Amino acid sequence: MPQLRRRLPHPTDVEWTQLRRRATLAFVILAAGWRELTSEERNEARALISKSRGKPRNLSRDEVKRLGALAGRAARAAAGAHRRNR
Repeated sequence: MPQLRRRLPHPTDVEWTQLRRRATLAFVILAAGWRELTSEERNEARALISKSRGKPRNLSRDEVKRLGALAGRAARAAAGAHRRNR
């Protein structure tokens, strides 16, 4: 049986101020994680993400581990930034 598609809210029903605040916070948190990486690590992460094309199976096991390590390091920095912004 086909799933019913969920309807998007009407633009007048969206709390735009709240959406903007949350988007800004998400950007600040992600930027903090990205800045934690060195430029070589950022280039390496870009290359791995491009190579994977969004599918981890396109990477070798070692490449997946390396990308996970880079993401983990960035996530720890981002989590610290989130705690500081509360």
